[in-house]
Parts: sequence; structure tokens; C-alpha cells
Amino acid sequence: MSRTTEPNSDEAVLSLSLDGRITDAGDGTRTLLGYRPEELFGRRVEEVIPEPGGLLAGPGKDLGAAADSVSSLFELSCRCADGTVFPAVVTVWRSMEEHGLTITAAIRRLSTEDKLAGAINLVGALVRSSHDAIIAADRDGMITIWNPAAERLYGYSAAEMLGRPRSTIIPPDGQTMEEERFRRTLSGSHVEMFSAVRRRKDGRLITVAATISPIADTQGHIIGVAGFSRDIGETNRAQNMFRGLLNALPIGIIGIGEDGLIRFVNPQIEQLFGYGAEEVLGLPIERLMPRSAAPDLHLEGVRKDGSRFPAEVSLSPIDVGSETLISATVVDTTERIGAEAERVRLQQELTAAQRLESVGQLAGGVAHHFNNLLAIIDSHAGFVAEELNGPITGASVREALTDIAQIRKTVDRASEYARQLLAFGQREVARPVRHDISRTVADVYALLSHSLGDDITLSTNTHKDLPPVVVDPGQLEQTLVNLALNARDAMPHGGKLSITAEPCTKSAPGARPSRHVKIRVTDTGAGMSAEVLERAFEPFFTTKDPVAFAGMGLAVAHGMVTAAGGELSISSDPGRGTTVVIMLPADDVLEPRRDPDETVPGGGAETDGRRTILVVDDEPDLREVVRRMLGKSGYDVITAADGTEAMERVHAHPGRIDLLITDIMMPEMSGTELAEQLREIRDGVPVLFMSGYAAPLLAEKGTLDPGTVLLQKPFRKQELISAVENVLTVLTPS
Repeated sequence: MSRTTEPNSDEAVLSLSLDGRITDAGDGTRTLLGYRPEELFGRRVEEVIPEPGGLLAGPGKDLGAAADSVSSLFELSCRCADGTVFPAVVTVWRSMEEHGLTITAAIRRLSTEDKLAGAINLVGALVRSSHDAIIAADRDGMITIWNPAAERLYGYSAAEMLGRPRSTIIPPDGQTMEEERFRRTLSGSHVEMFSAVRRRKDGRLITVAATISPIADTQGHIIGVAGFSRDIGETNRAQNMFRGLLNALPIGIIGIGEDGLIRFVNPQIEQLFGYGAEEVLGLPIERLMPRSAAPDLHLEGVRKDGSRFPAEVSLSPIDVGSETLISATVVDTTERIGAEAERVRLQQELTAAQRLESVGQLAGGVAHHFNNLLAIIDSHAGFVAEELNGPITGASVREALTDIAQIRKTVDRASEYARQLLAFGQREVARPVRHDISRTVADVYALLSHSLGDDITLSTNTHKDLPPVVVDPGQLEQTLVNLALNARDAMPHGGKLSITAEPCTKSAPGARPSRHVKIRVTDTGAGMSAEVLERAFEPFFTTKDPVAFAGMGLAVAHGMVTAAGGELSISSDPGRGTTVVIMLPADDVLEPRRDPDETVPGGGAETDGRRTILVVDDEPDLREVVRRMLGKSGYDVITAADGTEAMERVHAHPGRIDLLITDIMMPEMSGTELAEQLREIRDGVPVLFMSGYAAPLLAEKGTLDPGTVLLQKPFRKQELISAVENVLTVLTPS
């Protein structure tokens, strides 16, 4: 192994290949590392130097870039054979041997002298890099340190000032005070921040903030003084400018201390409240803005004459060094509230007029689309009748099955169309829960990331601290998917689509700020003109093929968001894409915690015997369909046309009723009322509601109780049986 010197017992020398393996080792590895040289042959250098750091550099961690013909020093940790780790100085150099390039590394323990030298170098680097001017002087006042910041501040180079008296930069009229500070510091005192005047090399006087402290040697003897200074003249000018701007602002500004007392006011506050500045400085802010006993009341300001006015207040912190002040902007909103009330009145009148127009448009659209769907169903039903009235062959059966599949497909289209109409009218039975929107965004990304097309880039981003909202997760997901599909159609040649969610605070005139979650769906598509944008939320309005697209996407999204108590807005420019913003109110009420040992009342189910199910619906054909579905699945079924007949059947039936399946909206007695009466005489009977729309009260609220199990019409046999089994498994009493 080639080396320039023989290592001593405190040094271990290793030869390394370019891929970081040990090819040779000196005898010093025994005492320093605890390895015999031959034990290290072929091992990787990481076994001795766990974190090689700068040793491994270049492509593939090639050691050839780690050192040149001049040795390089590294401070690294090394590991002994027994697993102990110690700080070390590693010297690395490379040399050309007969067999090629060799990297040599000499390891020795990091000594106290090394640490001291490093500390001195670090202090020197800190002094040189400081933005404050640092000046040190000996006991005679002669300058011994003059850092680059001092050169910039005072205009003298270090060569000019080292060895000169510190009084060089002190004006004559300040010499006496500075000498007194210097002597106090030599006696061991620290002179904290003070303002002083200094003279630059060009003769210009500057104002600095300065601090001076004693310098002691290792025995504690004071051998000099260190001073730190920075120019505050610019700061003073900035403060004067800030004060001028504050006084010129057309809105009132109040500065409030951490103790709630008023620190400053601008002239607009004096005019707004009728007080002079000297009358309110030091008073509690409640004198001008009393705390409201009811948290939902609007803020009010109180003038000097006792009159009150509605106020809008915005708060922001200001760090002034000694404390953090609160800057409060105060605006009299009397005129704004009056204008807003008038705007709301006019908007209500306009909305009423638009609603009448939309109803006619909606009725025409509903008739058109449902007539098309009914025509398709009727035609295929006729085909089935023709095929079954003739000779029954394999071909005719296949044709009939194909027609039946088309009928079911068309029913699915009608069902989805009806669901969109209910959502648009805010009459769909929504199932709101306390929900984390980030889960929905993640689900939408998983659903769409591979289905939008290779030429569309989908990205999502949700804030890590999103507050929960109360919303129907399914409706929200469908809304985001619809918006994404609209965006895809607006980017036929590809583009970018992003979905983001973040918390925000929403303020309204005369109301307290409230927390919301803002969902933003942005695309880089063709955008919309002002005329199209104005009609974007109208039902059945679409710029696409009206045969393929019903034009309900944005109208349905608007209905869902409004039902959840939120707001939806859209902005777009031709050629610049479209952004849809959904604002949903945050739910700041803590969710009640359930005892993990708590059991559902009446939990458990029988495992033997046939189950008896009471089916109640005022539509005879649907009632018969449900009876046949359940009967073919092994259930005993009792049917009734309404709540009164259902109760008569229950009284006449001596056996057990295992489940009630009832429509929600029926004449005379609703499904929920029937369920209550049944449970009075048959305790613990589970209920499965079914509905194509909600009862008037539920439709008005757009909600059902959280524990309600709902089967949405239309449904197929498997959906019915699955719902029945789930209810019987979870809710049937033992």
C-alpha cells in the first residue's frame, strides 16, 4: 500500500478502490479501529466511516472525485470493530500506482487542538459574515478587530483602522460620553443597546444603535472591549414615512397593546369616534368597541357622544420588537348595510322572475327527455312481446334478452336523470355527515387519474389542516367528478386540471367572520365567453351536443352546494380556462365520542327460521314487484297499501315481524309515522325506507336522520336483497 509516511498508533491508513471498497490497510487499524488489516480487505468504506459525506462524490458515488493530488481534509465519524463511534479527521489523497489510480485515506482521532482550531475558525467566520459592524479594542482603546460590516458602515478598511484609536469614528462632542461607557465596560459592565452618533470616513455623521461588552481571557481578566453597531438612520426615516402613511389612510387605524390598551390612533379614528388622540391613548379598546354579550351580534362602535354605529373590524399583528401590537382597521358600515339590504331586495325580485322562467324551461326539458326515454322503453317492450308471441327459439330468446337489457339500461338513464333533477331542486334525499374533504379529493383523484386521457394532467392538493364540513360525501364526489368531466370536454387537445382544497375565513358585511373550506377546480381549457358564463347554471343549457349532454352538470353542482349551506362561483375567460370555486362552511362542533364498548340497541339476529317482512307502498305494481323479489329469496311477505292497512295486518298477524320496508311518502300516514306506531307495539323492529323523493318535511330540509337506512328507487332485486340482509344483520334485535 502506498503512503507518504508510516502511520503511528493514533492513525489508521486505508487504500480504497474507486467503488469504495478497502483494498489494503495499515497496522494502525489494530489500535485505532480494533481491526486486523486482513479483516478489512474487500469491505466497503461505510463499515468504518458510516456516513462518508464528501468522500463519496460524483456519478455512482465514485471516489475519484473525492480527492486530488493535494490532500483533502474531512471531519467525519468513524466506527470501531466493537461498534463504538468517535470523531475523526480523515485526510484523503489519490496517487497513481502500477495497477492504476488508488485513493488513500488516513484516519486519526479529532484532538482538542483540532476542536479549538475549528471553534476559532467558526468564530472568525461569524465575525466576518455578521451584518452588524463588530469592532474590538484593547484596554488602551486601540482597535484589534474590524469586520467587513464595519468597513461598509464607516467607510474605513480594516488595514486603515487596525491599531488606530476607537475615537477615530467618534465626533468631538461625543468623546466624553463614549469614554465613560468604555471605562464602565472595562470594569465588567455590559452597556446594552443605546443610540449614538458616529462619523464615517467621508465625514458624514450617522446614527447607530450600539452595544458594548467586555472581552475576558481564559483566566477571566478583561483584556478589551467588543462593540456591535448598526445604522438606524434609515429605520428612523422609515418610521417617519410609516407614520405619515398611517395618518393619510382614508380608514381608521387603532394600535392595541398586548394588555388591551390603545397605543396609537390615526386622524380618521378621531373623526369617526369624536375623540382626540390624547383622550383615548392608554384606554382599553372596549371604550370604543364594547364586547358583545351575545357572540352572534354584529360589532358596534361607540362615539364620544354615546351614539353607536355598525362597524367592520379587521385585525392583524405587528411586531414592534418590545411587544406585538394588534392593528385594527375600523370601517363604519352604516351605508354599506343599507345598500346591501337594497341589493338583496332587488336580487330576490330578480330571482323570483328568473325562477318563473326556469320552471317553464325545466318543464319543457323534463318532458322532452323523459318522452325520449319512455319511447325507447316502449319500443323494446314491444319487441319483446313480438318475439315471445311467435315460436320460441334460441334466437328469439337471445333477441328478447337483448331488448330486456336495453330496457334496463334506459331505466338506469332515467333513474340517473331523475336523481339529477332532485339534486337540482334540492329535493334529493341527502345524507350529510361530518366529513373530511381531503378524503373525497383523494377518491376523485384515484377515480380520474387514469380515465381523463393521457393528454390531460390531473393534480390535487389539500391543506393538511382542513376543518371538517357537513355534507353528503357521495353528492360531493359526484359534483367534483362532473366538474372534472366538464373540464375534460373543454380541453379536447389536452391540458392541465387541478383540484385543491384549503381552509379560509369568509367575511360578510355586518356578520362575524366564519371558517370555510374552499375547493377550487381549475382547467386550462377553452374557457367561456361572458354570454355563456351568464347562463352556466341554467338547467338544460349546454354548449355541447344536446343529444348527448343534458346540460345539468353545473346546475346540479349548484343545487348540492346550496343544500349544504355553501356557495359556488365560476370565473372564465375564452382561451384562458375556467375556475369553479366551492365554499362550504366548516363544522367547528366537536364530534361526540362513542364508547367502544357501547352496543347498538337490539343488536344481533336470529340464525334460523324464515323471516317475515311487512312491505308497505301505495303503488300496487311496485308493491307486487317487491313481494315477488323477497318471496323468491326465501322471505315471508305481508303487504299493505298504506299505514292504516299495515297496522291492521300487524294486529292480525300473531307471529313476529322481522323487518318493515316502507315508502317514505304515502297518503294520510307517512312511512316515518308508520315506523313510530309499529315500534310502539312491536319493540325493536328494524326499518328499511325506500323512496324516489323525500316527504314534504324531509324534502324541505333535504335531510334524513343520521341513523335512517334508505333504499333509493328505482332499485333492482340484488340491491333490495343486499339492503335487507344488511339491515337484518346490523339492526335486528337478539
